[in-house]
Formats: sequence, C-alpha cells, structure tokens
Amino acid sequence: MTLHHDLLEQAAHLATRESRKPKQASLRRAVSAAYYALFHLLISDGARRVSPANPAGLRGLVQRTYNHGDMRVVCKGFMDGHLAAARGKPPGTPPPATRQLIDLPLDPRLFAVIQAFIRMQEARHDADYNLSRQWRRVDVQDDIQAVRQAFADWAAVRATPGATVFVVALLLQKQWGR
Repeated sequence: MTLHHDLLEQAAHLATRESRKPKQASLRRAVSAAYYALFHLLISDGARRVSPANPAGLRGLVQRTYNHGDMRVVCKGFMDGHLAAARGKPPGTPPPATRQLIDLPLDPRLFAVIQAFIRMQEARHDADYNLSRQWRRVDVQDDIQAVRQAFADWAAVRATPGATVFVVALLLQKQWGR
C-alpha cells in the first residue's frame, strides 16, 4: 500500500477510534491525516511525472520540493479560472503560462479534486491551530469522505492533459513566470 492510502485509512481509524465520545485529539489527527493523504497522492503523482525512477531517491527529493503554500496558490488559480470560464468571463488566473496549457472550464472531476484540496488544507490548519474549535465526528467523517471522493476523481482524470499540467504546476508554476 502507498503512503497516501495508509494515511486515508489512518484518518478513518482515528475518526472512529473511541466508540462513544471521540477525543478531540483523535478527530483533529483524523482531519490532518486526511489532508496529508490527498497531499501525498498529488505530490507522488506529480513527482512521478517530472522525475525518472533512477537514480533511486530522486523522486523522493522532488516530492520534498512541493510546498503547501504554493500548492494552495495554484489550486486557487485553477479554481478561479474554472469559475470565470464557467460563467463565460475571461479567466484572470491561472497565470498565462499555465492558462496556455489547460482547457477552461476544467473537467468537473479535476475541479472537485482542487476544491477538496483547498477544503482539506483549511480544515487541517484549523485542526492543528484553532484550539477553540470543537470537532464533531460527523464533520470529520464528511471530510474523510471528501478525500475518498477526491481519490476516485483523481483516478478518473489523472491521465488527462489537464491533470498533468495541474500536478506539474503545483511544483513549478511559480517558476514559469520568471
């Protein structure tokens, strides 16, 4: 099994660990594990596309160069461009170098993966840093289900040109404008 699948399995386990009254720590870690499951799914696929299998260890180094903040910017750009195109307006984002490589509006399944990534990144930040928020099991399970659906949507679109541009842009888009 891969790390991203293991993390998703761990998230589900943590969300149901205590049968009656779930501990906030379990629910918070479940949200975090679910986010990291989606994060690792995308970066492992992206690294596979931009680096060869040999020499051993190169893909791992490429994966380490993905940055959460840059990934958020790319996701927001793809999302904003998709929404503008869906409304018949000229997209202002993503940047021109990326826009030339993708068709807007996006495939709805790719758009759903992007939405899930943004949602889960915000939820993970809340789970890790917003100590005043009380988590409910049902909400955490909804988040985990959103990641499961993102896995399924990614499996359906990962071989498309739009998905390829997306996972490479997650890593390199910041450099394309130079």
